[in-house]
Amino acid sequence: RSTSTRRYSPDALLGPEAPTQPRNYTHPSVTSRKEIPSYYLKQQRRASPSQTQSSRYLSEDEDDELTEEPLAENATDQEKIEYKRRQNTLAARRSRARKLVYTQQLEATVEHLTQQKEMWRTRALTLRQLLKSHNIPCPDFKD
Repeated sequence: RSTSTRRYSPDALLGPEAPTQPRNYTHPSVTSRKEIPSYYLKQQRRASPSQTQSSRYLSEDEDDELTEEPLAENATDQEKIEYKRRQNTLAARRSRARKLVYTQQLEATVEHLTQQKEMWRTRALTLRQLLKSHNIPCPDFKD
């Protein structure tokens, strides 16, 4: 482990219910120069009118986890873009929380296995000493 790695707990991360930060750019970024991004216009042309916004972008598992109301059918393009950005922010937060829990589980597993290794090493050394004390040849093993 590097010393620069921060030790977070899942509780220290922002939850899905936390508000998203407003965009306060001093200069427009490459992705926010246009009112409606080009990728969104391309999706609009390809999508059939019968599909709803939520069914286009979310799987069934993610749909259950939403904390917000679905987007209205008569929403403006800007509202649709903001909704999609909000959903992306929530998905990123959930992903970071899952990754943190997974990392903590791996660290706990490593700690447990290290303790087991030391326990078995101690037992092996004890038994080797016992065999030597009774003048029984003992195979030598590397530490």
